Amino acid sequence: MVNFDKVDEMIEIIEDGELQDGKNFNQFAVEFYLESKSLPLSKYLRMQKKTKKMPKIMNTKKAGEVLYFTEKDDDAKRFLKRKGYGEIPQLNYTCIMLLRKVDIITNWTKILSYFEGKGTIEEINNSTRTELLPEEKKKMDEFIKEKLKLSEKEYDWFCVKLSKVFENKEIMKALKKVVR
Repeated sequence: MVNFDKVDEMIEIIEDGELQDGKNFNQFAVEFYLESKSLPLSKYLRMQKKTKKMPKIMNTKKAGEVLYFTEKDDDAKRFLKRKGYGEIPQLNYTCIMLLRKVDIITNWTKILSYFEGKGTIEEINNSTRTELLPEEKKKMDEFIKEKLKLSEKEYDWFCVKLSKVFENKEIMKALKKVVR
Protein backbone atom coordinates (compact mmCIF):
# COMPACT_ATOMS: atom_id res chain seq x y z
CA MET A 1 0.00 0.00 0.00
CA VAL A 2 1.32 3.42 -0.95
CA ASN A 3 1.64 5.98 1.81
CA PHE A 4 0.72 9.08 -0.21
CA ASP A 5 1.45 11.47 2.66
CA LYS A 6 4.99 10.15 2.92
CA VAL A 7 5.46 10.23 -0.88
CA ASP A 8 4.21 13.85 -0.96
CA GLU A 9 6.56 14.78 1.87
CA MET A 10 9.49 13.15 0.06
CA ILE A 11 8.57 14.91 -3.20
CA GLU A 12 8.71 18.25 -1.36
CA ILE A 13 12.17 17.37 -0.01
CA ILE A 14 13.33 16.57 -3.56
CA GLU A 15 11.85 19.82 -4.90
CA ASP A 16 13.64 21.80 -2.17
CA GLY A 17 16.86 19.85 -2.72
CA GLU A 18 17.49 19.67 1.03
CA LEU A 19 17.87 16.35 2.80
CA GLN A 20 16.94 16.07 6.44
CA ASP A 21 16.87 13.55 9.28
CA GLY A 22 20.63 12.95 8.94
CA LYS A 23 20.17 10.77 5.85
CA ASN A 24 22.54 10.83 2.93
CA PHE A 25 21.30 11.04 -0.65
CA ASN A 26 21.67 7.31 -1.31
CA GLN A 27 19.57 6.33 1.71
CA PHE A 28 16.92 8.88 0.82
CA ALA A 29 16.77 7.79 -2.85
CA VAL A 30 16.36 4.11 -1.93
CA GLU A 31 13.64 4.97 0.59
CA PHE A 32 11.87 7.11 -2.03
CA TYR A 33 12.10 4.29 -4.58
CA LEU A 34 10.65 1.76 -2.13
CA GLU A 35 7.80 4.12 -1.18
CA SER A 36 6.90 4.99 -4.77
CA LYS A 37 7.78 1.85 -6.77
CA SER A 38 4.19 0.64 -7.06
CA LEU A 39 2.96 4.13 -7.98
CA PRO A 40 2.90 5.37 -11.60
CA LEU A 41 4.87 8.41 -10.47
CA SER A 42 4.77 10.56 -13.61
CA LYS A 43 0.98 10.24 -13.79
CA TYR A 44 0.69 11.00 -10.07
CA LEU A 45 2.89 14.10 -10.42
CA ARG A 46 0.79 15.40 -13.31
CA MET A 47 -2.40 14.85 -11.29
CA GLN A 48 -0.86 16.71 -8.33
CA LYS A 49 0.33 19.51 -10.68
CA LYS A 50 3.94 18.96 -9.63
CA THR A 51 5.44 18.86 -13.11
CA LYS A 52 7.95 21.67 -12.62
CA LYS A 53 10.53 19.41 -10.93
CA MET A 54 9.33 16.19 -12.55
CA PRO A 55 12.70 15.17 -14.10
CA LYS A 56 14.46 15.64 -10.75
CA ILE A 57 11.81 13.59 -8.96
CA MET A 58 11.79 10.82 -11.58
CA ASN A 59 15.60 10.69 -11.61
CA THR A 60 15.65 10.40 -7.81
CA LYS A 61 13.32 7.41 -8.05
CA LYS A 62 15.57 5.89 -10.75
CA ALA A 63 18.63 6.51 -8.55
CA GLY A 64 16.92 4.71 -5.70
CA GLU A 65 16.16 1.79 -8.00
CA VAL A 66 19.77 1.59 -9.23
CA LEU A 67 21.11 1.79 -5.67
CA TYR A 68 18.60 -0.77 -4.37
CA PHE A 69 19.41 -3.33 -7.05
CA THR A 70 23.16 -2.64 -6.85
CA GLU A 71 23.04 -3.73 -3.20
CA LYS A 72 21.58 -7.06 -4.30
CA ASP A 73 23.69 -7.54 -7.46
CA ASP A 74 27.11 -9.13 -6.94
CA ASP A 75 28.19 -8.31 -10.51
CA ALA A 76 27.49 -4.61 -9.97
CA LYS A 77 29.40 -4.64 -6.68
CA ARG A 78 32.36 -6.39 -8.35
CA PHE A 79 32.25 -3.83 -11.17
CA LEU A 80 32.42 -0.96 -8.66
CA LYS A 81 35.27 -2.68 -6.79
CA ARG A 82 37.25 -3.08 -10.03
CA LYS A 83 36.77 0.64 -10.64
CA GLY A 84 38.22 1.43 -7.21
CA TYR A 85 35.05 1.83 -5.14
CA GLY A 86 34.99 -0.41 -2.06
CA GLU A 87 31.44 0.64 -1.37
CA ILE A 88 28.65 2.19 -3.40
CA PRO A 89 29.59 5.83 -4.14
CA GLN A 90 27.39 8.66 -2.91
CA LEU A 91 25.19 10.08 -5.64
CA ASN A 92 23.73 13.58 -5.84
CA TYR A 93 21.03 15.46 -7.74
CA THR A 94 23.48 16.34 -10.53
CA CYS A 95 24.91 12.93 -11.42
CA ILE A 96 21.52 11.20 -11.38
CA MET A 97 20.63 13.04 -14.58
CA LEU A 98 22.75 10.37 -16.31
CA LEU A 99 20.47 7.52 -15.29
CA ARG A 100 18.35 5.81 -17.92
CA LYS A 101 16.19 2.71 -18.20
CA VAL A 102 19.13 0.46 -19.02
CA ASP A 103 21.06 -2.15 -17.08
CA ILE A 104 22.77 -1.28 -13.79
CA ILE A 105 26.33 -1.61 -15.14
CA THR A 106 25.64 0.85 -17.97
CA ASN A 107 24.24 3.37 -15.50
CA TRP A 108 27.26 2.95 -13.20
CA THR A 109 29.64 3.31 -16.15
CA LYS A 110 28.08 6.67 -17.00
CA ILE A 111 28.09 7.86 -13.38
CA LEU A 112 31.72 6.86 -12.83
CA SER A 113 32.70 8.60 -16.08
CA TYR A 114 31.15 11.77 -14.66
CA PHE A 115 32.91 11.32 -11.30
CA GLU A 116 36.23 10.85 -13.14
CA GLY A 117 35.69 14.11 -15.05
CA LYS A 118 35.41 12.50 -18.47
CA GLY A 119 32.76 14.98 -19.53
CA THR A 120 29.71 16.96 -18.57
CA ILE A 121 26.30 15.37 -18.10
CA GLU A 122 25.33 16.39 -21.63
CA GLU A 123 28.55 15.09 -23.18
CA ILE A 124 28.28 11.72 -21.45
CA ASN A 125 24.60 11.33 -22.35
CA ASN A 126 25.33 12.28 -25.97
CA SER A 127 28.24 9.85 -26.18
CA THR A 128 25.94 6.93 -25.45
CA ARG A 129 23.34 7.76 -28.08
CA THR A 130 22.90 5.29 -30.89
CA GLU A 131 23.75 6.07 -34.50
CA LEU A 132 20.95 6.81 -36.96
CA LEU A 133 19.98 4.10 -39.40
CA PRO A 134 20.96 4.88 -43.03
CA GLU A 135 17.38 5.65 -44.08
CA GLU A 136 16.90 7.87 -41.00
CA LYS A 137 20.10 9.76 -41.81
CA LYS A 138 19.03 10.25 -45.43
CA LYS A 139 15.64 11.55 -44.28
CA MET A 140 17.31 13.97 -41.85
CA ASP A 141 19.75 15.16 -44.53
CA GLU A 142 16.90 15.91 -46.92
CA PHE A 143 14.91 17.69 -44.21
CA ILE A 144 17.85 19.95 -43.29
CA LYS A 145 18.71 20.72 -46.92
CA GLU A 146 15.09 21.62 -47.63
CA LYS A 147 14.60 23.80 -44.53
CA LEU A 148 17.90 25.66 -44.98
CA LYS A 149 17.60 25.73 -48.78
CA LEU A 150 21.07 24.22 -49.30
CA SER A 151 22.53 22.46 -52.32
CA GLU A 152 24.38 19.17 -51.84
CA LYS A 153 27.75 20.96 -51.93
CA GLU A 154 26.61 23.66 -49.48
CA TYR A 155 25.19 21.00 -47.17
CA ASP A 156 28.48 19.06 -47.13
CA TRP A 157 30.37 22.28 -46.31
CA PHE A 158 27.83 23.12 -43.58
CA CYS A 159 28.16 19.65 -41.98
CA VAL A 160 31.97 19.86 -41.90
CA LYS A 161 31.87 23.29 -40.25
CA LEU A 162 29.15 22.28 -37.82
CA SER A 163 31.08 19.20 -36.68
CA LYS A 164 34.10 21.45 -35.98
CA VAL A 165 31.87 23.73 -33.91
CA PHE A 166 30.51 20.80 -31.86
CA GLU A 167 34.02 19.42 -31.28
CA ASN A 168 35.48 22.73 -30.07
CA LYS A 169 33.85 24.23 -26.98
CA GLU A 170 35.55 27.59 -27.45
CA ILE A 171 34.07 28.00 -30.93
CA MET A 172 30.67 26.93 -29.60
CA LYS A 173 30.79 29.52 -26.80
CA ALA A 174 31.94 32.25 -29.18
CA LEU A 175 29.12 31.46 -31.63
CA LYS A 176 26.54 31.51 -28.85
CA LYS A 177 27.72 34.98 -27.85
CA VAL A 178 27.66 36.25 -31.44
CA VAL A 179 24.16 34.89 -32.10
CA ARG A 180 22.63 36.52 -29.01
